[in-house]
Amino acid sequence: MSVRVLGILACLHAAHAAGVDQVVKGEFSADYDGGNDYYFEDPYDESLPPLPFETTPNMTCKSTRSRRFELPYHGVSLGGWMVLEPWITPSLFYQFLGTPEIYGSDAPQHTAVDMWSFCTVLGPEEANKQLRRHWQTWVTEDDLRKLHAMKINALRIPVGDWMWRPYGAYVNCTAGALHELDRVLDLAHAYGMRVLLDLHGVKDSQNGFDNSGRMAAIEWTQVPVMPPAGGVASSGAVQSTFSHWALQSPGWIGEFDRKKWKTVTLNWGNVDWAIGTLCLIAEMYKDHPAIFGLQPLNEPWQYTPIGPLKRYYFEGYKAVKRRAPKWKYVLSDSFRPVIDIWAPFMTGCPGVVLSTHLHQAWMAAQPLLNFLINACDSKRALAGLHEEAMEVIVGEFSLATDNCAMWLNGFNDNLPGYPVVDCAWVRCPPPYMGDEQPGCPPDEAKAEQGPFGTGMSTPRYGWCPVDRPWPDDDAATRRLALKKLNAFQGVSGWFFWNFKTELEPKWSYLAAVERGWMPRDPSAWNDGIENACNLEDRNGFKCQLKHQANPALIVKAIKYACNTTGMSVPYCYQDADYRLQHASKILTQYWRIHHREGATCDFDGIAELLPDWAYGSDPSDTMYGPRLLAPSGLRARLPLHAPLVAIGLAGLVFVGAVAARARAARSRRAADEYALREPLAAGARRVAEPGEADCAPVL
Repeated sequence: MSVRVLGILACLHAAHAAGVDQVVKGEFSADYDGGNDYYFEDPYDESLPPLPFETTPNMTCKSTRSRRFELPYHGVSLGGWMVLEPWITPSLFYQFLGTPEIYGSDAPQHTAVDMWSFCTVLGPEEANKQLRRHWQTWVTEDDLRKLHAMKINALRIPVGDWMWRPYGAYVNCTAGALHELDRVLDLAHAYGMRVLLDLHGVKDSQNGFDNSGRMAAIEWTQVPVMPPAGGVASSGAVQSTFSHWALQSPGWIGEFDRKKWKTVTLNWGNVDWAIGTLCLIAEMYKDHPAIFGLQPLNEPWQYTPIGPLKRYYFEGYKAVKRRAPKWKYVLSDSFRPVIDIWAPFMTGCPGVVLSTHLHQAWMAAQPLLNFLINACDSKRALAGLHEEAMEVIVGEFSLATDNCAMWLNGFNDNLPGYPVVDCAWVRCPPPYMGDEQPGCPPDEAKAEQGPFGTGMSTPRYGWCPVDRPWPDDDAATRRLALKKLNAFQGVSGWFFWNFKTELEPKWSYLAAVERGWMPRDPSAWNDGIENACNLEDRNGFKCQLKHQANPALIVKAIKYACNTTGMSVPYCYQDADYRLQHASKILTQYWRIHHREGATCDFDGIAELLPDWAYGSDPSDTMYGPRLLAPSGLRARLPLHAPLVAIGLAGLVFVGAVAARARAARSRRAADEYALREPLAAGARRVAEPGEADCAPVL
């Protein structure tokens, strides 16, 4: 028997948690920094080479190796492939619409909302049949060929622990997954792309989201069916509904008590299981030429006790590095991108990288300008982590600025209060895996079908909700993309989420490039990227009072701003009339000091955020309005050269008008595709025309 096979078998029979009991009771808050008694007892310890560096008891290393990537990684994630997410591939989950009407009170046993319940509801034979068809058609060689042509040099592949160590509902359900993974790894190598394997889902779920394979804590309820308008409900008719977000409590690290808002058990057995899985992955793929690293856990919940999480990271790091010493080891920041948390951790450990996820889709509804500024502002936080803590990559980002993507927050569900804008609608597309997929596309004769969660996001008469477009959506989204790429220049790479989706172009890299939002070669010199954040880098915006603003509200805003910490502004120390005269400057200074903390420039509707051209302009930026300023020498001689200047400006205006008409035509086409419609039984009724004011997101 080969050494490699022996190593794999040893990982499958990993020892129990060492140094501690398998389950430890107590009360552990998110900032609990204990757990140092645990260590992973490597079952193959005697036959492994020693680490090529020294580790210390406080989870640091003694090494002089550089922490830089060889090249910045410009990558995409292959999400929704090995770990199902209903919003990415809704065609797999349409078959579970309408179960209350078919099965009545038994609907919960016939409704899948994630990978685990997909296997449970369909059973291993049917689920595996559908999964094999999905694996073969969702990620194809044609996809990788296109990504290669777009100069993507890295893939992040989300995987689940059940692929190597099937348990519960996954037994026989996910058979064949490793064969498909091998297929894509070999394709990645053939196209010159490096791969980061990302442990996206683990036993008992690390975050309670469907993206972990299993949503934690779902409660089903039977409620009476309301009669239709003018009609009578069937006697005793009930509808099955479910609740998830109010009960979310992931169990991987231990049991979470929502009343105490603390973890009340630490499950070191689950930690051991996960590290054993890391060992298996490293043993199996340490020699594969495409793989450059491993992410030991994706998005652990932000309330996970930080001490035990760090212990898992550190023990897993040692186990992986003894098997695959050249791999990068990419840590999720657990939604906590804080220097003080990560700066002292694993200092000096070679190949350690921190991954942070920067999504704007969950931000409050606000003007486009705020999203653009926020995108550029992220570079400061990223630079701080990169310089003060450890090497950083942006592990996920997209171009979405709202939550309209159908099922983004769960199958037939939504977070409370979401979406925060009126969504656009498109025809639900035919299934990507072929017409034999059951339930596809949704029935055009039916309105919303249950079961429903506590929020609403669902097909209607064959139409699906999607992200709402901005006015001049192509230009707006392209500008946002360039600003993000500018902000990411100071770190070691990025991965767009996702490589594609069935419905959403702003979550699809392939669609974003085809629409001209993302550059076709992100590694090539691009003036648009280089200059994208010129104004933001200079804080070049001002709060301008609106015409006829209410004087009483102006006085109130000045008082609030001047009494805020850090406002050492001379205007604040003058008399009331002087302060009123310089109100815009006071509000501007307040915004410049506090906008990264979430402060806005609204002040009860009396002011708005505008570019401050005194700080210079962005030559590649058309989103803030045109600026045709002649050089100072030409302005001084303007009377002498007036005819030539007039001709030149006329030419610029003509060229600008032609370009503007072309942009408007593209925008009308995009807006027509994603126009606001109200899906009705007799066909969708248009509720907004392209270019109308109400096509902008609701603010």
